[in-house]
Amino acid sequence: MMNELLLERVEEGHIHFHAKNEQLLGNLPKANAVEKSDVVYSALAGFVFGAVFGLLGGLLAYLVPWWFGEVTLMVIPYCMVLGALSCTAWAAAVATAAPSYRLKSYQSQLEQGSILMIVSVPLRRLGEVRRRLMQHHPEAMYSGVWPAEHKLFP
Repeated sequence: MMNELLLERVEEGHIHFHAKNEQLLGNLPKANAVEKSDVVYSALAGFVFGAVFGLLGGLLAYLVPWWFGEVTLMVIPYCMVLGALSCTAWAAAVATAAPSYRLKSYQSQLEQGSILMIVSVPLRRLGEVRRRLMQHHPEAMYSGVWPAEHKLFP
């Protein structure tokens, strides 16, 4: 299937495989941490929660001068940025250890020795790539489309 995708001009960096025993994959490209866990969603949630807790901490520091000492109103955005960045990093690090909620539906098949293939192609090319794979590999099962375009950096 890897060769078929390469013939379809899908770049090797956009094809990943996941199995219970990753040693069975041999030289095939293995799924990365973003595909096997919920890093992106956890980092976004950590960003929001960190900003909210930073806001609360900044307000507390500003409104209780007898505890923290005299601070200016600028402490609030500083606390928000610091809270957002630290919670983003912490949430992303913790999320790498937890399996993705999207992979839970495939867990029983992975336990039986199946291999999950993750292919990232633009939605306009999905039909032609899927058609070619199903022609040459009717034993394969198609399981749908995840919202794509997970670009972490511009």
